This record gives sequence, C-alpha cells and structure tokens, in this order.
Amino acid sequence: MKRISYAIILLTSISACTSVGSGRKGVEVSWGGKTNLEKVYSEGLVWGVNWIWDDMVEYDVREKTMVEKFEFNDKNNMLTGVELSLDYNLNPEKVNLLHVRINDFETKIVKTLKSSAKEVVPQYTASELNLTKRQEAEDKLSTILSEELPEFYIDFARVQLTDVDIPSQIAKTAEATAKQLELNKLALEKAQEAENNFKAAEWDAKTKDVLSQPKMLKLYELELQEKWIQKWDGSFGDNNVFGAEGTSILKGIK
Repeated sequence: MKRISYAIILLTSISACTSVGSGRKGVEVSWGGKTNLEKVYSEGLVWGVNWIWDDMVEYDVREKTMVEKFEFNDKNNMLTGVELSLDYNLNPEKVNLLHVRINDFETKIVKTLKSSAKEVVPQYTASELNLTKRQEAEDKLSTILSEELPEFYIDFARVQLTDVDIPSQIAKTAEATAKQLELNKLALEKAQEAENNFKAAEWDAKTKDVLSQPKMLKLYELELQEKWIQKWDGSFGDNNVFGAEGTSILKGIK
C-alpha cells in the first residue's frame, strides 16, 4: 500500500510542473480564470502542485519589428504614402497586466503608430521627408510613441521612416510629362526625317534641271573630256587618224 502511495506522490510531483519558453514570460491563470497579478514567471521550469489545475499563458517579450504603410496629406496638401518601421517589445514585467487589460495589443500599436504619423507627416513636404527633415520627423514620432505605447504595456525601441512616396499628383504629372516628351521627341525625329527627304528630293530635281540645260550639258561634256585627257598616256596606236609612228601626220598624205 505504501508503495502505491509513494508512486502516486512521485507521479503527482513530476506532473505538478510547467515551463516557460525561451524569450518569453509566463502569466499564471487559475482554474477559475483569475490572473495572478503579483508575479510574472521567467523562462524555464516552474514547480508546484497547483500546475495540475492552473494554466501558464506565455508571452513573447523579444523585440519585434512592425512595418506599416499609410497615406496622409503632406504640408502642400498632396496625398503622400509613407512607410513606418517600428521596433518594440512587450514589457516583460507587466505581461500579466497586459493579459488582463489589453485584448489585442497589435491593433493598439497600429492605431497609435497611425495617429502619430497623422500628426507629424503634415508638418513637412514629401521632399523634406525624403531629403532634409526625415530625422527631425522621426524624432517627433519617437517622442509621441514613447509616451503613448507604455499605456498598453509596450516598450518602445525606435521608429523609422523607411519610405516616402512621391505625392500621387506629382507622380501623375511626371508620368504625363515623360510621355509628352517622348511624343515630342518622336514628332521631332519624324519632322527632321521629312525635311531631309524633302531637301534631298529638291536637290535631285534642281540637279536634273540644271544638267538638262544646253549650256550645262556642254560643260558636262567638256568636264568628261578633261577627265579623259588627264587619264591619256600619250599614245595613239596604229589606227588613229594621224597614222603610225614614222608616217606623215595624216594617213594617205606623203
């Protein structure tokens, strides 16, 4: 009988424990649903007979990154898309309070991030956020988030403006301008081609007209003769009108 009792005690002791995973914190919730607000459990094994009926709810308290994209009107009242990257973690010492009071902490974070950006982005133009004032805007966002996120038991680490789009109005205008410039370039090329073709046709017609004149034909013939004379090597041959070498100037004359 004692052996059975010892076995029951041993089995009970082995089963009367729970654990908390790496990078997590544990919240004790009793069988009746009550949350232990006095203690937060660290990672590792946790012993106690109560774990036979109580539950351990774990929360990952490692740092995470949330990336969200929003659209707001900038300082020039132009619709601008911004991408924000938020690094945060759950407050490791207050996950029991979070468990009781916050239903969906990620939704709370997104809403807080959006409201902060809605307050800061309209203070700048899209160009300033891209080139000269990004750090200043990030500092303002950091101030707001470091004050508001702790209300939801969130520890704020950093926020960054990872991307700022060109305002949609400017993007559309730039696209239309680019298309028009391409059309203008094509039209100019076609006009130049037509002009060159016209000039070539006009020159060809004028050349034919000039060469068709009697005087120009004579000049053209003289030019051909001059080129022939330049190529002549000085010999006449035996069948020319001057006769062969050693004869009179003209054939048949003695």
